[in-house]
Amino acid sequence: MRAAALELGLNFYAVPEALGGMAAEQAVVNNMLMAEDLGYGDFSLGAVLLAPMGVANALTRWGSQAQQEKFLPAFADENPPAAAFAINEATPAFDPNVLATRAHRAGDSYVLNGEKSLVLLAQQAELLLVAAELDGAPAVFLVEGGSEGLAFQEDPGMGLKAGSTMKLRLTDVRADRLGEGDFDYQAFLDLGALAWCALAVGTCQAVMDYVVQYANERIAFGEPISHRQSVAFLIADMAIEIDAMRLLVWNAAALAEAGKPFHREAYLARLLTAEKAMKIGNDGVQIIGGHGFTKEHPVERWYRDLRSVAIMHSGLHA
Repeated sequence: MRAAALELGLNFYAVPEALGGMAAEQAVVNNMLMAEDLGYGDFSLGAVLLAPMGVANALTRWGSQAQQEKFLPAFADENPPAAAFAINEATPAFDPNVLATRAHRAGDSYVLNGEKSLVLLAQQAELLLVAAELDGAPAVFLVEGGSEGLAFQEDPGMGLKAGSTMKLRLTDVRADRLGEGDFDYQAFLDLGALAWCALAVGTCQAVMDYVVQYANERIAFGEPISHRQSVAFLIADMAIEIDAMRLLVWNAAALAEAGKPFHREAYLARLLTAEKAMKIGNDGVQIIGGHGFTKEHPVERWYRDLRSVAIMHSGLHA
């Protein structure tokens, strides 16, 4: 899988030309289109492939010159490093603006303490972007893999099986703060949310395409089940909601790429996608019927993966 991903060269599109990459400008819309296509292939694998690219995107957008020169050239290499985001925490109704993980200044760097959950690629990551509270406000920090004080524990979920989600414990971990004062935490969250939404749109399209073919070929009581209004209406609703989600994501991405405010549009995209993606996944299983509960059809995997959209914060980045 990793070899095939490297052949795509996704990492080069996140690194500026001056540092060996192909990024002449921030291309949020193109990133959304890539995420949607990857989601159509496989949501979980798409998330794994986009996580390192997202870390490079965040460094390109907000990293200081020293941070970019230190970390970004490796992402333009033929064998780029694994990298990950650590935002989520195992608290009820987690709010990424209210963080239990704490950071405090210690000389020229910072010290982090806390625990993160559902971290994709955590143990393999050579670089982690960790969200923590600093002086009463959220901030993001660069933690190098293998740093003293990092501990990992398996944190398997119902979906994202390709991502090997884990808990990350930080005990007096040394870190650098991302950026030099111009960092926009809300935009950081919003761009991550849009990437999850784009993945979900692609997977929802895969669900609809699959059940359309199934419904046309599955014969019951002498005719295809697509002739039944109860089935046809479910599929029609899928088509409507997929177009609505896609347009909301594209609109927010276009505003972000143009440097205009896009928080409202990103929020609306995430709100709709969190609800409708789960419904589309559930309806896909429902249309297949009893077999939809088995692994004979991919709809059960799509349903499990799509559930993650409502709970994951950042973890990816456009």
